[in-house]
Formats: sequence, C-alpha cells, structure tokens
Amino acid sequence: MAVSPTEILAVTLKEYAVSPTLGLPAPGERTAVGSKACKQGPGQLPSRRQLLVALACVVPCLPMQSMLAAEPTNGSQRSKGLLIQPTGIPLLNTRAKIVMELEGKLLLEEPDPSKSDGVREAEVKGKSTLDYFEKIAFEDSALTAAGRRYVEAKVENWISGSASSQELRPECRETRLLKHDGKWQQFSENEALMAREVELVQSPVNSAALELLLPTEAAKPNATWELSPSDAAQVFNLEAVHRSTVTAKIAKVEKGKATVELSGELQATANSVPTTLKIQGNLHVELASQTAFITWLGLVIKEERDISQTEPGFVITARIRLIRTETKDELQITDAELRQLAKTEDPGRWLIRLKSTAGRYTLLADRRWSIYIDGGEEAILRMVEKNSIIAQCNITRLTKLDEGTQLTLEGLQADIKQSLGKSFESFLESSEKVTSSKLRLMRCVAMGVSEDVPIQWVYCHLSDDHGQRLALIYTMGGNVTDRFAAADEQMTSSFEMLAAPAPTDVPTPAPQVSSKPTQAPR
Repeated sequence: MAVSPTEILAVTLKEYAVSPTLGLPAPGERTAVGSKACKQGPGQLPSRRQLLVALACVVPCLPMQSMLAAEPTNGSQRSKGLLIQPTGIPLLNTRAKIVMELEGKLLLEEPDPSKSDGVREAEVKGKSTLDYFEKIAFEDSALTAAGRRYVEAKVENWISGSASSQELRPECRETRLLKHDGKWQQFSENEALMAREVELVQSPVNSAALELLLPTEAAKPNATWELSPSDAAQVFNLEAVHRSTVTAKIAKVEKGKATVELSGELQATANSVPTTLKIQGNLHVELASQTAFITWLGLVIKEERDISQTEPGFVITARIRLIRTETKDELQITDAELRQLAKTEDPGRWLIRLKSTAGRYTLLADRRWSIYIDGGEEAILRMVEKNSIIAQCNITRLTKLDEGTQLTLEGLQADIKQSLGKSFESFLESSEKVTSSKLRLMRCVAMGVSEDVPIQWVYCHLSDDHGQRLALIYTMGGNVTDRFAAADEQMTSSFEMLAAPAPTDVPTPAPQVSSKPTQAPR
C-alpha cells in the first residue's frame, strides 16, 4: 500500500530522532521508509542512504502548511513517544510493588532535659512491602485521584531490639487516594483504617505521582532537568517542599528504555516539622500504551527529621526499590467515579480507628488524634494540629459497679466539682444518652481557671449493664474550643468496650514510644 509523503516524514522524524527531542519507540513498531512499510527490530535504524532518499523524495513535495498541520496539537499525541510528563490522558492502570528497608536512629525527647541535651536515641530497623493494583485518574493532565487494591501490605520494625509488625486487614485492602489537608492520603470505603494502617500505606514514594519525575518539556539526549518543589512534595509524600536541588539526567537510552539518574536534596516539612532528604538513585522509563511510563525506581534516601508532638524524630537511611507495570483494569471503580470523589468532601472518610488492646476498647476519631501513652488501665490521647496540642484526652478504667447499678448525672457532677476544687467555675452543659453500642453516656462540660489560664473540661462517663465503667476527660484551653469542635461526641458515640481475653491469651502490655513527657495542654 502506498504511503503519503506526509506520513513518511512524520514517521521518519518520530522514529529516528531527526527531531531534536528524545523519542522512545516501542520495540518492533512498524515504520515507513520510501513507499514501502517495513518492520524494524529493536535498535535497528535505516541506512544513511535510505534516510536521505526518503527525505529527498518527501521534502520537495510538501507545502509549508502541510508540515505545520502534521504537528500534533492534542496533548496525548504530543507526549506519546516522548520522554515527557503525561498530558491529555484520562487514566492509567498499573501494578506497583515497593520494598523499603531502613535503618538509623529514633530521636526521643528525654523527660529529664538535663540529660543528653534533652534527647535520647533508639536504634531502629524496618522493612515494608506494598504490592497493589492502582487506577490513576487525571483531569486537565493533573493527578486528581487514585484507587488501589492491595495484594500485600506489611511492615516489620525493630526498635532497640524489640520487634513489632503490622499488616493491612483484608476488609481494608481496597483504598482511595485523595488530596486532604495538603497531602495525598488514603481511606477505605469499607472500614475505617487503624492509625498504624494509615502509616503503613503512606508509602515513601507516591506511585500515582511518579511521572512528575519526568520533564515538562520533551527531553533531548543527555538532557538534565530540575524537580520542582511542588512536584517533589507530591512524589515523596511531603506536606511542603521549600527548596529542591534534585536534578534528573538521562544517562543512556537503549532498546526502547531510558535510564535517568536522580540526585539532590529537599528541604521540606513533614508532620508539621522540618525535615531534610538527601536523594540518590535512578529510574527506567519506557513507552506505555499512552505515555512515557516509569517502570523501575531505585533510591537511597537519607532523612533527618525533627521531633514532633506526635512522632519521634529520626536520622535514617532508606533503600527503596519500586517495580511497576501497566496492566488491565483490576478495580471496579471507574476513573469518572474517582474524579467525582475528588470533587466532594466527606469528613467521615478521614476517621481512623484507635484501638487499645491493653485497655480493651476501640473508637473512631479524626486523624488529628493519636494514642500518646497506652498503659491499659490509663491512656492519654492527644489532638495535634500543625504540631500544636489542641486537646488531651485521659481515658481511665473506673472501679466496676455491681451489676445493674449506675452512677447518676448528679453524682457525676458532684465528683467533677470535688476533683477540680478551686479551679471549677461552672457547668456549661450536662446530658445523658445511650450510644449506638448500647453504652450509657453522661457528658458534662465545665469551665474554670488553672494558674490564671481559662480551661474547658469535657467529662464523659461510659458504662454498661455489667458495671464496667470508663471515664474520658478532655482538657483544652478556653481559646481553642472552636478547633476542638466537640470532637468528643464522635469518639464517645463510636466507643466500644472489648471483651477481656482468655487468661492464657493476656498479652504483656508493651510501653509506647512517645516523643514528649506527659503534660496537659493549656
């Protein structure tokens, strides 16, 4: 079949790099030379004579407007076959496996500031494996949402010789990835994630944003480009990147695969505290069905992060290996449904399940809450926003009452007055009800002053028909009550008491690693 001169020139320019941009032809792709179609094997180029003859035949026949018209204007056509960030594509279906091994030191605030400059260290090692199918939805060429179905998600940690592990529960294996509070986060539509599961699936590299490591303009051979702070924040799951010196360079291109070297430093914010990442590694780029596609990534990241109100600081070296392929659709949700999720806000998505095995209870809370100390009979939870403590919740298991006996609301108020003493001023409200888990809830909000600082307390008393009782006491400054926003109501309404384990199965409570000494917020 005859091939038009316009087609000959377009294919010749694309496949054999007469154009200055770097093309990534798929191995075995059909090309046209002269008036015949032929099949080129990987890495095979036409002879110099064939190329000159083809160009000599074509160029005189083409008017200027035909050459301009031959240039593709559609974004997806423009990026296809070039080493460039995806443009104009609606979705990608992939499978990714990320293995991370780390070692280093945790930095914990010493309760006695006179010792070791107020900081103590703990050796840490860890290994995590995440293997999942991912559907990535784009809108206007930008990542807007993703869905994941995990095949494997687990982590093993060793802190000062003490081992622990975590796996994603089967009912939470399918998640959605959306931008929330300035960073990409996941939730499960089937069941609220545990706090440790949220950390588990928060991979060190965001595979949905991986192509942001590619240049914004079609790359030439041996080209270098810089990773922008905004792109770096999305790729490395950071709240913000203030300075990026990470550069990428094409090291080689062979058999339809480009190898790109990465190196540089990020000065950033994570968990509302400063962090510095030194990055060294490389990646492989191949031509997928719609765009240039990163199939492999190997990185060494050295990170130094400050201590925060919710987590220890650390000095670690992480070695990351990522393997990725384009796959058929493995998720039931459509890309249109993912885009719709990104346009709607639902606070219930971001609830996490906090569970105390030693204390034998579980509850739902928003992601600002974390368990600070869990000692079984007593626990401390903290609400932290932008590294500031908004409120503290002390959970205490109370003396069991005789079956069928209940404390009255008046009795609770009397106990509160006695406990607060001279700090007590007045009750703002008092109420009682039965929760969805059939627990009797009494709630009292009290105002007062401690050391000339206005304080608000929320006392919640939970009990069942068998005499089991717990008290949840929330403490906050009088100027942050709007940010607290009655968070206790979500927690107490979802509170469940768990059955005591059999005597032979009683675990030995492990002390929680915390970064700060116990103190009530003001």
